[in-house]
Amino acid sequence: MALDGDQLTLDLGQPGVGDRADADAEAGSGSRTDVSEGSQYGTEGGADTAAAVPRWDTTQVPAGSVQDGTVTWALTEAHGPGDVTVFEPTTETASISPDPDAHVLFDSRDGLPDTQELAAEHTGAAIWAFTEPGEYTIVSQATARLTSGAVTTTTSEWTVTVPAGEPRPTQSPEASSAPSASPGEPRETGRATRATSDTAVSRSVVEAAKADISTERVVIADGHVDAVAGKMVNGTLRTLFKDSRDPSHIVWREPSSVVLHVNPKAKQKVPKDSAYAFLGEAGSSFWLIPQVQQQGVVWAGWNTEDLTGDDLKGPIDMTLTNVSGPGTLAIWETAGLGAPDVLYDSRDGLPDGQKVNLGVHAHANWAFSKEGTYKVTFRLSGTLASGGSASDTRTYTFAVGDVDPGTVTPGGGDTDGGATASTGGGGASTGAGGDTAPSAEPGSAPGATDGSLAHTGAGGALPLAAGAGALVVAGAAATGLVARRRRAAVPGAGGNGS
Repeated sequence: MALDGDQLTLDLGQPGVGDRADADAEAGSGSRTDVSEGSQYGTEGGADTAAAVPRWDTTQVPAGSVQDGTVTWALTEAHGPGDVTVFEPTTETASISPDPDAHVLFDSRDGLPDTQELAAEHTGAAIWAFTEPGEYTIVSQATARLTSGAVTTTTSEWTVTVPAGEPRPTQSPEASSAPSASPGEPRETGRATRATSDTAVSRSVVEAAKADISTERVVIADGHVDAVAGKMVNGTLRTLFKDSRDPSHIVWREPSSVVLHVNPKAKQKVPKDSAYAFLGEAGSSFWLIPQVQQQGVVWAGWNTEDLTGDDLKGPIDMTLTNVSGPGTLAIWETAGLGAPDVLYDSRDGLPDGQKVNLGVHAHANWAFSKEGTYKVTFRLSGTLASGGSASDTRTYTFAVGDVDPGTVTPGGGDTDGGATASTGGGGASTGAGGDTAPSAEPGSAPGATDGSLAHTGAGGALPLAAGAGALVVAGAAATGLVARRRRAAVPGAGGNGS
């Protein structure tokens, strides 16, 4: 990490190689660093092992420039075939035989995000262990509160490739030995965790936290949120709003309490390319929530990471049932240089639907054709693990363009449906009205395909890992790394936007 003026940067580097993140960015997104067999993060075999242990480094962050002389490092996402543990060994050579008593920095086994406070102008060891071979996507965030009172945050996404091979007979440190979350602040569980004695101790605390849903009115104009997020609350499927602007303090909100301000910075012009004709006439204006984070504009996605196979059977239906406002709404994804793939479009009629796998975190482009206030209604529905059906319909409020969000009343009023669930065998339903939760209806999902939405998560629920036999990045396994995308640093208001 480095502080340049009032902007924090978070880069991936290798000892003796320089700033690998910059090197890969210059070479293009297809570049990749391959670490040869037996090497230690780019150091050839035979080199001093201790010198090759991966490290975090804040020596380029002056302690006198940040409050309390610290910066916050967070692991916000980790997606791949197994689990990821990052730990600080008790000795600098512990990468060969990880010490079960080592200090755990991050552990995806019990849910993310995890955060750590790091001292500025310091460095320390950080061993990365992976339980299964394959490709992992790691999203890491750094935040610093400057002595001026401003907050700067930056996020980087890295890809780690762990080749198949014979794992060493070692065991990752147990997460319970050194939890990284603040005392008394349970971490949100993004997916199922093996019910060991370690996780069972805190399960009641985590379950209690899951039921804590905020109804406080809030305006959000910047930062990362998952506007449409599924969650089981007291056994009922809910369509909620996951506010993850501060990864160390995620807040689940009722959609009827949130106004998303798509402010004037989001204004764009329709491209001349005919592939974008669904947005309107070329050169005309529209307001965009982008698929990739843009400084000063809210970054809204959707999320099913809190839903597991213990709750539901397979993909859920995410259906856009209604758009009320001065213009139209189109949601599409863009992959590489390909043409836009339109997921939802209110111009040609609703409902529109897509199937979303469990364990997915997704982002796409949201385009509003005119300024004004929009009420956008989504329904999540699926099949319970018990075989019954479940559904919840909620309305989201967007203040688009030069609109005072303080004058906007969020929610859908009486048009919001309640969460419903049926036993599937003619039993009674529970909930407060709303849809009866069919998992699909005629015309609801034209062209929908299983798990078709672009996402940063896995295609389905991630498998559980036993936590033993971990492949340690700095050890014998060959590993490839690439900084796929670096997101902009955001100095100023601390990502609050409200």
